[in-house]
Amino acid sequence: MNMKRLNIIFALFFLFALNACNDDFLNTQPQTEISADVLWKENALAEAYMYDIYFTFQDAGFTEELQASATDEALFTHGREFRETNAGAVTDVNLGWFSKTQSGHQWERMYKNIRSCNDFIENVDNAEFDQRYKTQLKGEAYFLRAYFFHRLTRGFGGIPLQLKLTQITDDDFKLPRSSYNDCIDQILSDIDNAAELLKDRTFANTQKGRATLAAVLALKVRVLTDAASDLHDEATATAKVPLFASYPNKELIFYTKGSREDRWRAAKNAARALMDNPLGHGLSTYGGEGLSVEDKAQAIWDFFTKESEESIFSRYFIDTKDESGTKMPLFNGPSGYHAWGGNTPVQDLVDAYAMEDGSKFDWNNPAHKAAPYKNREPRFYASIMYDGMKWIQRPADYAVNDPTGTIQTGYYQTDPAQSKDAYYAGMDTRTGGGENWNATYTGYYLKKFISPANGDHRNKINCLFPFIRYTEVVMCYVEACIGLNELDEARTYLNILRRRTGLPDVTTNDKAELTKIYQNERRLELLFEEHRYWDVRRWLLGNESLGLNSLQGVEVIATLKPGVGKQERYEHDESRWDYTYTVIPVIQEKRAWVDKCYFLPIHRDEMNRNSELKQNPGYGD
Repeated sequence: MNMKRLNIIFALFFLFALNACNDDFLNTQPQTEISADVLWKENALAEAYMYDIYFTFQDAGFTEELQASATDEALFTHGREFRETNAGAVTDVNLGWFSKTQSGHQWERMYKNIRSCNDFIENVDNAEFDQRYKTQLKGEAYFLRAYFFHRLTRGFGGIPLQLKLTQITDDDFKLPRSSYNDCIDQILSDIDNAAELLKDRTFANTQKGRATLAAVLALKVRVLTDAASDLHDEATATAKVPLFASYPNKELIFYTKGSREDRWRAAKNAARALMDNPLGHGLSTYGGEGLSVEDKAQAIWDFFTKESEESIFSRYFIDTKDESGTKMPLFNGPSGYHAWGGNTPVQDLVDAYAMEDGSKFDWNNPAHKAAPYKNREPRFYASIMYDGMKWIQRPADYAVNDPTGTIQTGYYQTDPAQSKDAYYAGMDTRTGGGENWNATYTGYYLKKFISPANGDHRNKINCLFPFIRYTEVVMCYVEACIGLNELDEARTYLNILRRRTGLPDVTTNDKAELTKIYQNERRLELLFEEHRYWDVRRWLLGNESLGLNSLQGVEVIATLKPGVGKQERYEHDESRWDYTYTVIPVIQEKRAWVDKCYFLPIHRDEMNRNSELKQNPGYGD
């Protein structure tokens, strides 16, 4: 055994065990260290070590600073490293937001846990406890190593494939980056090993938060879909991105195994295999058919506040722990509710939601401009908080100004004698009566995932972050079918997804148009689930995305209708006020796409530690 001592925090046990299958894990007494020669004698100790690897997902996607704010979904109200990330100002000494632990993609953090996975793969077979524990733990180690390797390849392309429990004194400690081909091959090999070892592990018989066969197979779908995408196709990427054409180490970023058709076929087959045998999972119907827009929106919002048949691999948060996921309502709720308004939707995202009839929203349409929040598709109402939206009762100290519990992100005339600069500032604005330093700059707040406990955003909640859910598998199937020009099949499953959200069927036979519709569906369906950052890159949409190159919000102004006198208090009422909505630039963050940002740079410290490494395009040697 190469490792002499292992730091294992037993108190982490129940972080992944909400409603656990085995309550014994919740009752284990905390310790801080355990020697390696004891580790493999008891399954409880080995499982504690495995839980420490799972703790790589400490924050999951529910941090104070969401990945959504590093792309065209949101603006982080409080600035910080997002400013560098979104301005394309990342360098090999400043990776912006991705240098932070909250990102979950740190090079050092990933390799630390890959090393622990290697420890299991090398040593668990010789453990002294029952074979069933050894089989599951080794399968989890292969799955997690594949997951971590894939996280690294998404950010950096080809990476060093550390496959054994290497020490810093070993001759091969300094590994060069492997080709992207070899990295994908290794990830798929780990996935195959995990699938064999976890073939009997289902959601029904496995402790929540741990890997199952469905999670393994769904990860395979994601890996193959990424590999088949434009970003990793040399002909496509070099034609669109001149920086790639001049990069001397193309093997680090491009996938050259087989033809483009072969790659899409592999992705399609992987998705189809899980769809044909979903292992207890399936698509949610979001409340079923025949619902009103209001009821459908409620059903969709409810879906994201609890576990469902779509949950394939998730991180569970419980309100008895002081963890980031339990504070989503506090981190992102409106400022007029004593919340921090952290990651606020941007106008580009809001405009991507269709009208109720499936047509596109358009500010140039007078009817749309006059009432932009009316007659929209259900997902809009399930995901976005906007001016005039009925929410929950405000805390007592703020309910004095707004007893109606309605979102106020506008400025409202309360006396016909008032000039515009004297209008009443809504409770959720940056000059209003709430915690205005936490208020939105864009005019919106996030609603998806925000479910305040006992009606107060300051209370912690029980929730889960969906790393992988079944919808993604079906989405990838649609994408692969489009890539194979199997447009009838693509439309069939895209329409299945659309119908459950209340949208009409797609009928186009044009591949380019169908691709755009699919990409928008994926954007809205997987909103704030840490997909968009990677999707815009693998689709090579950096220059085309409005929200990556500019930043906009909305200004809401309400003026009293003619003949309406002075009002003692403002409340949203179209019979007394006329409302105007104007798209405005948001200057708190400068956004500009730079092609080097298709990949992250390897930090200079890592380059100095390992002279075998080669840097990514656009960041120098």
